[in-house]
Order: sequence, then structure tokens, then C-alpha cells
Amino acid sequence: MKVFLPWFGHFGDLVRDVLPWIWAQYQPGDIIGGNPLHGPLYPAPPEPHLWAPVQAHYPAGYDYRIRPEALEEQLRAVALDLWPRADLVTWAPDGESYPKPPITLPEPHPVDVVLAPRSKPYEDAKNGWPWADLARSCRERGWIVGLAGSRAESAEIPADVAAWDLDPAGDAVTGTLRLLLGARVVVSLDSGIGHLASLVDAPQVVVYPQRGDERRSVVLRDGHMVAMRFADMHRWNQRLCLPAWGGPEQVLAAIEEALVARVLPGLIDAWKSRHLSDLPDVPPTAVVREADRSLIMRRSGNDLIETTPLDDRLLTPSPAEVERRAATCRACPHYRADSDRCGLCGCAFLIAERVASPVARCPEGRW
Repeated sequence: MKVFLPWFGHFGDLVRDVLPWIWAQYQPGDIIGGNPLHGPLYPAPPEPHLWAPVQAHYPAGYDYRIRPEALEEQLRAVALDLWPRADLVTWAPDGESYPKPPITLPEPHPVDVVLAPRSKPYEDAKNGWPWADLARSCRERGWIVGLAGSRAESAEIPADVAAWDLDPAGDAVTGTLRLLLGARVVVSLDSGIGHLASLVDAPQVVVYPQRGDERRSVVLRDGHMVAMRFADMHRWNQRLCLPAWGGPEQVLAAIEEALVARVLPGLIDAWKSRHLSDLPDVPPTAVVREADRSLIMRRSGNDLIETTPLDDRLLTPSPAEVERRAATCRACPHYRADSDRCGLCGCAFLIAERVASPVARCPEGRW
């Protein structure tokens, strides 16, 4: 018998890496360690005794600033006390790609657009994206808007239905799954909900500050570089997975395009030199997808979206570019003159530091 010790890190890593590994290794009778609120994602209900130490260590949810060394030893001690003859196993990167986990899917809840805002208790550049503006614009167009995730991360966003109102007692993922399955399009950052959307093949738009960020590492948590994982979402999603770059206006245009896009069968090389007008019953937009790239065909021309990660070596911006960025920031309505900081990005860096960074980005895509 195996005991799978809990993964208590970021939800995106759980969905994209840990769950596929567990499903591939699990045998009936094994013990699952994990958050009971995420029970529907696992092959068996998680054992509450194994999650109690995690809950005590991270009462407000996982925070990368709180070191886990003592917690790891405590979890092993709890497991050995309860199952002294079991093999204790814990996830670690092994370079192997496991199949998508065959989780049991609930009944879809139909909506037009699902938004997945993200707000963490620590300073993070992802926290500042203006989701409320996007939600209002969507509703002005008559679209039914749903919120995925948790109340704590999304409560201030106007919407028609929220995932937490669809969750059964003791369950924090079923409502989100129902919305993802019923959505005409899902909009998220490069986050756990984005990976969950790709797992269930929901048509999705993934938001990044500027083009190319989906293939690189970007400064997020307190100045730490974090590798973006758009390639993983695109490879998993068998329907539609496209990036969008910039603020609410640009993302709104991407949503409108995704809602009417026709997905074509076949290979990209057979289509990329052709024009949208070559198609019968010419659609507004057509998309041909392969595992590591998509071709968007528009009346204005074709756009090839590559997903393979790029080399992260970036050039320091020139003095002229630094000056341009600084002027843009200080003319922005979100600029806080009292602290020389961006009111949206949520990071701890002064404008003077951000604009000189080769990897920092404006959260609204202005630079």
C-alpha cells in the first residue's frame, strides 16, 4: 500500500503535474493525501488526517514565503503513525509526461464567459489585472459571466454566477468545473484555473502582459522569475487555447474572436499560405491547431502562434526605452505618485526599478 503525501504548493502545479502523476501511480487501497476541498480531482477521497498539518501550517492557503521543512517531517510522522507498513511517496519532478487525469466531471452549468481572477495574500504582479473592468464590458455585451475559483479571489468582480455558489458542502472545485464545462470561453491568467480549463478541454483565452511572455519566464512573486506554462495548456486542450496580450480592451477583442472562431481539422502547413476567404461559408475567424502551435486565420491575414518555450536571456532595455516606460507609467491613472509605484501590479518595486528590468511588464500591456 502507498500513502501519497499531500502536495501543498500552488494549485496550478497540482493540476498540471501532481494529479497526473497520482492518477498514473494510484492503486485501489492506496491512501491519498490532499486538500479534501479538492476531493473530486483525486482518484479517491483525500485522507483528512494528512491535510490537518497543512491547514495548520498555511491557515490562509499556501504562501511560498512560509518555509515547509518542519511540515514535511510532520506529514511523514503522521503517515507512519497511521500506516506503519505503507510506502510513503511524494511528488517530485521526474521529467516524465503523464496522461491527463481522468477525473469525474460534473454536470455543466451553461454560461458565455468564465473569468478566473487571481488574488493572493502576498505581493504578486498577477494580482493587479483589472478583472472588474473586463467583467463589466462582457456584461454590457449581454454575455452571461461566471466566476471560477474562490470567493476570496473574486468577490469584488461583477458577475451573474459564481463557482462557490455551485459548490456542494465541503467541496471547492465542483462549481468551478461546472462553469468551465459549460463555458463558451474561459479567460484566465497562466494559473491553476487555466490548467484546469485545459484539462477539461474548455475553449480558453490565457492573458499575458505582452506578446512572447507566454513562452518565457516573467517576474511575478516579489521579483522572482516564474516560467510561464502556456505550452502545457495548449498541448492538453483539444479544442481551443489561445493567448491574449494586454489589458481589458485587447482581451475583450480576443473573447469576441474566440466565441465565433471555427476550428478546422488538418495540418497547419496546409493552411498557413491560404486566406480565410478560401473557406466555404467564410467564418469571421478560423483556427487550425497542432500540439505545439495554432494558426489563426483572419480577414486581415494569418497569425501563427508558436508555444515552444523560448530562451529566457533578455536584453536590458536601452536608456531611451527606460525613459519611455517611465513616462508611460507616470502618465497612467494607476500611478501612485506618493510611492512611485504602480497601483495595479501589486509588486514591491518602484517604477524606477520596474522600467529598467528586462523582464518586468506593464499589467495593462502599455509596455
